[in-house]
Amino acid sequence: MIVETIQIFVILGVIIIFGSIITYININKKTKKEINQEQSTWKKIDLLNNKKKELEKQKKEISYKFSAKAIDSEAYSKAIKYVTEELEKIVEKIDQEVSKLTKIQNKNLSEEDELRFNNIKIKGNLSELENENKIYKEKINELEGFIKKISESENINIDESQKAREKYMINVINKYKEIINEKERKTISEMKNRINPTDISIKSIINKFSPIGYNYEKEYLKTLKKIYNYLNSEIEIVDNNLGILFWIDFSKILTEKICDQQNASVLLCSIMDGLKDDFATIEVVLLDNEKIHTFVKTKYKNMNYIFDLTQKVPFDTYKNEDDKKLLEEYKFKKYKIIRRIYSYNKYNYTDIQN
Repeated sequence: MIVETIQIFVILGVIIIFGSIITYININKKTKKEINQEQSTWKKIDLLNNKKKELEKQKKEISYKFSAKAIDSEAYSKAIKYVTEELEKIVEKIDQEVSKLTKIQNKNLSEEDELRFNNIKIKGNLSELENENKIYKEKINELEGFIKKISESENINIDESQKAREKYMINVINKYKEIINEKERKTISEMKNRINPTDISIKSIINKFSPIGYNYEKEYLKTLKKIYNYLNSEIEIVDNNLGILFWIDFSKILTEKICDQQNASVLLCSIMDGLKDDFATIEVVLLDNEKIHTFVKTKYKNMNYIFDLTQKVPFDTYKNEDDKKLLEEYKFKKYKIIRRIYSYNKYNYTDIQN
């Protein structure tokens, strides 16, 4: 009985040992297979990444060729499209292989190993994104440089054409300068009448910016500031260095948005007169660069003001209680007034003798 029991235990022991050996061999085979699969997948990923780098290099070379005008826009579009599509395919294959690798590794990963692997994967994705971002930045810089070259080329052509046209126009104007000046020359009475607050264009601007029931004593400066800022931003004042007089209708100034300083002063003075300012006066002065300049001067509640639309300055830049100091402080660009020549408004004309 004892012998039989011992024999049973021996047989069971042999079976257990044999089973353990078979299990170990199977696990070892499975582990080797998984390791081989993992290594194979890593090799595929490595090869795909190399192909991706080659395609990215091709993409850059195509861009360089286009920037250098070695290929036309049609060839560029076709080449870029092909490379982009191939890149997308490669990226898709890499994602597939990474998914396979993840499945293989997840079978034998502990929580700590899984976290470490996920961190590596995230870092890899970040590296890819940084690389793509770098490529896009390079591409943008290339395109900006290309556009800049084209713009510079076009600007050179435009500038040369514009200069030629201006030269031709100046020659035409010089030929008929005396005839134009004779036609545009105004008597003192006609100059005063140029300031016209009842003109439909002047009334239109005043109505647009003045409040209902406008009151000169309370709302003059506030309303004038709105109109001044509007004119200052909308109308381009150009230097009239052609040596001719040329008067422009208010409607033309407001639609074309361009005029010289004399016409700008007449426009502003007419608006100020329309706002019930009887002190608004056009001043014509000589600057210390020996050039004539024009602006509008007025007085409101013991404060003297100069408004000059030729300068992009704030509304109340030039103001002083002392009229003499105001004229002394005034500057057009860097030039100061050396003497007043004449002044006028709708009511008066003063020829100033110094």
